[in-house]
Amino acid sequence: SVPRPCVRLMKRCLPLLLSLFALAVPATAGATTFGAQVGSDFTNQVRGEWSQTRVINNLSSLYKAGGRVGRADSNWAITEPKAPVRGRHSYDWSYNDLIVSEMASARLHWEPTLAFAPRWAEVHRSNVLHLKSGRAIAYLPPARNAIFAAYATAFMKRYGPHGAFWKANPKLPYLPVTTVEVWNEPDNIHDWGTDINLSDYVRMYEVVRTAVHRVDRRARVMTGGLAWTESSLPRLLKAFRGKPMDAVAIHPYGATPTQSIRVARDALADMRRYGRGRTPVSANEYGWTSIRHTWGSTNPRHVKSYVYSALIGLAKLRLSEIVPFSWGDPSWGLNTGSFAGALAKTTHHR
Repeated sequence: SVPRPCVRLMKRCLPLLLSLFALAVPATAGATTFGAQVGSDFTNQVRGEWSQTRVINNLSSLYKAGGRVGRADSNWAITEPKAPVRGRHSYDWSYNDLIVSEMASARLHWEPTLAFAPRWAEVHRSNVLHLKSGRAIAYLPPARNAIFAAYATAFMKRYGPHGAFWKANPKLPYLPVTTVEVWNEPDNIHDWGTDINLSDYVRMYEVVRTAVHRVDRRARVMTGGLAWTESSLPRLLKAFRGKPMDAVAIHPYGATPTQSIRVARDALADMRRYGRGRTPVSANEYGWTSIRHTWGSTNPRHVKSYVYSALIGLAKLRLSEIVPFSWGDPSWGLNTGSFAGALAKTTHHR
């Protein structure tokens, strides 16, 4: 843990620390974009637990703290609940419209995770995880990658540069989607089922990436953030050998800030080892929660100092993005004054 006097000293010395970081980073290094996971804001709004005003205020606080991107799922299952008829797809964009419009109102870029196949599109597996109630708790990948690519194509035609949404909403700040993440944690049984095969994931990524680039050749298509970065990233990079990738996402969760920073540093070393040193790496999920007996939990009195220390340590690395989890939930300690101050002072936008 970080003693309180040390935390106060870190705050007073932060400008000096950051100037030293700037000197240590080569001039050719890309700037780091900051943001946070904000998906729970919109699920809370849809459930009636949060008002639209509260959501936009929360998003605006992220922008004021120095964040420029918000990570939130584009839920394919909600958008296309019914299978296409005679090859014609029918999409309900209302949930996605809500996300992108409120993000734009807060001047944030939406970085969507394209995920959650509808039941009709899921691969059929009998050995999925179940609760005692019998309800499946594992999200399964699509049975056909082409169907997922069709969704990604329609999504980019609506929200990408020159998309239909922006033409229909000219009064909103123009902040089109330029980066998409293909699935979430494809190395996690809760997000892929028990038959994890990263070569299968790479094939899915390739098909979706091609579809997205046909709409916007400049779009950045990012691999799904890895839950078990240390063991999964080398396997993913082996599966990608000789194949194109735009960017890689990692989830450097650790019991302490030091461990999270080490996971991210080792991931960058793996990228260089496999000849991918120039490929952007996003740490787009990590953090600690004060809620006991759940993933990411730690002693409540450590949460604020942990997120602060991790931010400073990760900002030293050559990461393209730092996007912790989760801005809207106070149990994760992100929207406190100390974190917001650190985020604002360490931000160097592209």
